[in-house]
Amino acid sequence: MLSKEIMGLLALWILWINTLLIAAAAYKEVARLRARQKQLAPRAGEGAALVKARVVRGEGPGGAIAAHRVEQLGRAGAEQKGLRTIAFNDRDHGAALFGGALAIEGHDGEIALAASEQAELWLPADRVANAAACASDEVFDKAYAEARKARGFARTVSTPIDANSELFVFGRIARDGAGCALCAADDGGLLIATFDPRPWLARKIGLGLLFIVAELAIAAALTWLALRPPVFGLVSTLGGALCLAYFLLVQPAGTWLRDALRPPSRAFLRGRWVRSAAVADDAKAPSATKGALSRAV
Repeated sequence: MLSKEIMGLLALWILWINTLLIAAAAYKEVARLRARQKQLAPRAGEGAALVKARVVRGEGPGGAIAAHRVEQLGRAGAEQKGLRTIAFNDRDHGAALFGGALAIEGHDGEIALAASEQAELWLPADRVANAAACASDEVFDKAYAEARKARGFARTVSTPIDANSELFVFGRIARDGAGCALCAADDGGLLIATFDPRPWLARKIGLGLLFIVAELAIAAALTWLALRPPVFGLVSTLGGALCLAYFLLVQPAGTWLRDALRPPSRAFLRGRWVRSAAVADDAKAPSATKGALSRAV
């Protein structure tokens, strides 16, 4: 039978393996963001660059030049204070470029943008959440009828980029006949954002590095506490208990960080619809035009 000392060392070994795996996964995400940050850095001469632009016209629905899309599946959830709910989970993230023209800072004339699905669209999370909100109780009821079934309620949340929108675009401007067109860069593809992506990248990189340092520092401090003599004394036992709590919490923290570092083009939307009023008899039913509440999870 193993002694308490050996069991304790084995537990610390498992804790550190888990800690280092999570730190390595976090660093991998940070490295990916730093690579994107390097791509967007100013460059001398010709080639791909991040520039400001304005949408002159779009060839999509309502004059949109592009749309960010999230495929979701909704299922009936537990009632909240007597109100029906639908919980959504993301199935896929994508983008559609409908084609159109841009006015790019530092370039004369219009720059064409061809229709494609090979692009990253970065939009603010609140704007995508607003596009996913429930329009009315009538819309909710139709969705709820499907959400109760085994197949669930499938929908596509589309957030358009309309004409006259101010953008930051990363790509390569190439000659296209008599004019110019914005194409995907050989290194970095095509990125279209409604906000400057560089501050966002800097914040997320800082968050990731802070997490790694804090995770390793906490693990080291708790290990020191657990090994403080006399081993299995009051202080050492307290350190062991804190190590157990740390072990249980660090994995969810790592998952939270991974989600937080996802680029806006692939950020989780999820969300939940809540009916604005309880379902009543026809004579007492609320107006179908009354808006349903919507809250992101």
